[in-house]
Amino acid sequence: MGAAGVLSARAPAPRTQGDHLSIFVRQLPFAAVTLAIILAVAIFDNALLGDDRFFAAVVLTVVATALSLLLPWSRLPRWSTVVVPVMDICAVAFAEAAGFESYVLVLLPALWMATRFGRTGVVISIGLGTAAAWGPELLTAAEAAITDLNRQVLGPAVLTAAGIYLHLSEKRSTARRTLLGRQSALIEETLRDARAQQLLLGGILNTIDVGVVAMDAHGRVTHINRAHARVIAGRYRVGDPVDVHAGIDGYRADGVTPLGHDGSPLVRASRGETIDRELTIWEETDGSRRAFRVSAAPLLDEDGNWAGAVVAYQDLTAETSALAQREDFVSSVSHELRTPLTSILGYLELALEQPGVPESARAHLRVVQRNTERLQRLIGDLLTAAQTRAGEIALTAVSVDLREVVAEAVQSQSPRAASRGVVLENLATEPCVVHGDRIRLNQVTDNLVSNAIKYTERGGTVTLTLGVEGDEAHLSVRDTGIGISADDQEHIFDRFYRASSVRSGNVPGTGLGLHISRQLVEAHGGRIELTSATGKGTTMDVYLPRERR
Repeated sequence: MGAAGVLSARAPAPRTQGDHLSIFVRQLPFAAVTLAIILAVAIFDNALLGDDRFFAAVVLTVVATALSLLLPWSRLPRWSTVVVPVMDICAVAFAEAAGFESYVLVLLPALWMATRFGRTGVVISIGLGTAAAWGPELLTAAEAAITDLNRQVLGPAVLTAAGIYLHLSEKRSTARRTLLGRQSALIEETLRDARAQQLLLGGILNTIDVGVVAMDAHGRVTHINRAHARVIAGRYRVGDPVDVHAGIDGYRADGVTPLGHDGSPLVRASRGETIDRELTIWEETDGSRRAFRVSAAPLLDEDGNWAGAVVAYQDLTAETSALAQREDFVSSVSHELRTPLTSILGYLELALEQPGVPESARAHLRVVQRNTERLQRLIGDLLTAAQTRAGEIALTAVSVDLREVVAEAVQSQSPRAASRGVVLENLATEPCVVHGDRIRLNQVTDNLVSNAIKYTERGGTVTLTLGVEGDEAHLSVRDTGIGISADDQEHIFDRFYRASSVRSGNVPGTGLGLHISRQLVEAHGGRIELTSATGKGTTMDVYLPRERR
């Protein structure tokens, strides 16, 4: 394969107008320097203008420059452009043969070929450059002198070193361009993926009916989804600091205590706080209220540093309104049922006291009486539960000895325990005085003892103890019953909740006893704690503030 074949094999196919202009641009430095030389010769040594070899050099330069500008290089094979630098090198050779020291100019076309045609261009440029260095000897058959060694030896050596260095530099530059091109393509692909993910995330967030607000590490809002934008009605926007409207119209779950600046979920989230399903109330401009269950979680960067937070608002206005209506309904119905039930019980007692009532009818009346009393207790529990939810529990606080309360509960529950084969132990022998509502404390103790008996199998034991721990009275009700699973323990104090192990059983219950007991204990400023394991029994610990003397 010839030089033209080698050069064309390296060429990419079609070229553009920019490639055509680049040929002239590459030739322009050589043409400009040659023009300057011609002007210098005309001024200082016009004798050279009459030398045919110098004239040939000028003509070759002019023709090469004209070709670089006029020929349609974009439609010609790539290797054809080598004609221009070859003509330039030949022009240098003729100028040298005419006696004009211009060999240094051969570097321009030689470097052109090295950068344009790579390794092949370097070989050709070195060969032609060496021939140009020996031009005077080759064209005039003159003998080489010692003064010509600089041109004949040093010139080709420098040309060779420069060509190789430039070729290697071009290879490195090409490799860098290739790498940068690949990196640019990878970055573009990554950006496309990121934009697609952003669009997908935005679509998801704008589809859900839960309000979402995201913030950055500086506490500025970065995203508000469509559901929340409708709710806030422009009170704050993307780019605003999270405290721009912090807690102004918000209340805690009780609907009375203002959130304030520090209680705002956005402000709390901006401090890195995690919020788990907290109920808050918002007051609208028209005076209406909306209920939201709020959750917040921090965002961390790759190093685990805090980078912002996301706050989610679930609108529970409809649910809370329905619950309130249900409570009103239950309370109203309970009040309405209490009066006729009281009347029924009164007439049942009168009927049972009649001497002429047959024993069979009397037995039937006692069954009616027991179920009526049970129904009355259930209604009482419903009313108490409604009162605790509304915060309307009225306490008549007096000095109460819990030992007496425990004794009364044991006395009232003993027949029931005996009928179920459960041993009821009262170890509360020391006095323990608290300041509280005796009736409500009796209700709590009865509920706990009744529950313990209810879920203890025959042969089991229910033990009550009472003690003093610092400034608190400690009442403990421990049974050896069926116990409560860990999953059920999380909800055992919720209203109307019954453990999964007893829902399908034959033990009656409403799921209100423990809920009411906790509310009543907390109303006294105390707390109630549960310790239990499936099959190992349950312990209920009640802590109440002792009376100060």
